[in-house]
Amino acid sequence: MITPFTYKHQVQIEFGAGKVGEIMNAINEQSATKAMIVIDKDLRKLGMHEKVTKILDDNSIPYELFSEFQPNPSVLSVDACSKIIREKGYDIIIAIGGGSSMDVGKGAAVVATNDGSIMDYMSLRKDKARQVVNPLLPVIAIPTTAGTGSEVSECIVLIDTDDMKDVFYDGVLLPTYAYVDPEMTYGMPKSVCANTGLDVLGHALEAFTATLENTMADLFAKEAIKLTFEYLPASVQGDKEARNQMALASMYAGIAQSKNGCSIPHAVSCPLSALKRVPHGLGVGVTQIPNIEFTKEVCAPLYKEVIDYIDPHGADIPEDKAADALIEKIHALFKAIGVSEKIDIGPVDEAFIQRMADDASIDDVDLLGCPVQPVTAAALNKIYHQILQLD
Repeated sequence: MITPFTYKHQVQIEFGAGKVGEIMNAINEQSATKAMIVIDKDLRKLGMHEKVTKILDDNSIPYELFSEFQPNPSVLSVDACSKIIREKGYDIIIAIGGGSSMDVGKGAAVVATNDGSIMDYMSLRKDKARQVVNPLLPVIAIPTTAGTGSEVSECIVLIDTDDMKDVFYDGVLLPTYAYVDPEMTYGMPKSVCANTGLDVLGHALEAFTATLENTMADLFAKEAIKLTFEYLPASVQGDKEARNQMALASMYAGIAQSKNGCSIPHAVSCPLSALKRVPHGLGVGVTQIPNIEFTKEVCAPLYKEVIDYIDPHGADIPEDKAADALIEKIHALFKAIGVSEKIDIGPVDEAFIQRMADDASIDDVDLLGCPVQPVTAAALNKIYHQILQLD
């Protein structure tokens, strides 16, 4: 029996090589006159905004570049961006980059037209969280990585003033337009390509096994998993067709996680990013195997479905061996992309590991997506010991 579902996805997706050249269609459709461009410092130095700013210059659209944020951005950066938008009257936001740029841009779109700080809207505020009242500024999202899927997701992730990584899920956070132009990803360094590609795998695997069930999202998730195993190794090596395929996989996985949510790996990755600045996708990626091991008895039919979908010989693998087969494929993927399955964050003591486990354990948004409950701090502590390079 198919579980009843509702599927609504309002972002207008423009996918394909050269699509960025068409952004004036969106700007004109919104009758926008002044643009705030959100792009991180490294991408700005590389000139990744120049295709966009040339179009704006050619069409006499004033703009400003906002780059005052770090990877894993803070709520303070979002508030600073939104303040400039309000003061100078910008009426459209163009977010160029990976998840950091898009999270800042999407968050700024909220606070530019609604009261308070973006922190007031985040999930850790629980029942005290503000609700979005006013329509947001339109956002054009242009990804330069194939990883976060933030251009099609109903979510932002930010570090709050307590050094906690927090999330905000709401349908209003969907960008108005997603210009997914694979050519924008061709300049990704190998390490960024590998880490963001692991994020794709995490979004898709977690969404497929999470407690929320949406049949449409499941289809996107399975295809994203298949594309990632097939194309991520060549993508890391710079193959352009592989990067085209990973841009598509990232978008599919972004839709899947936006509808079905995530699970343990995203909760575990948050303290690693907030406290040790570990790349988000890497933290998510190395936690996939411990997550499968934690859930394989409950999720055996789902892991069988994944193996059947991605492996031509999947029919020969019994259901009770499907999780192990998937784990072997992940081991092989890590080897193929040259990434260690252990994260080295330097010397840490047991108290620090316990702090991360405690922080991760309050991530209700992700942990409630785990089909095995409860997920205790002790279980998370064990997972940190599995994924960290410890002496």
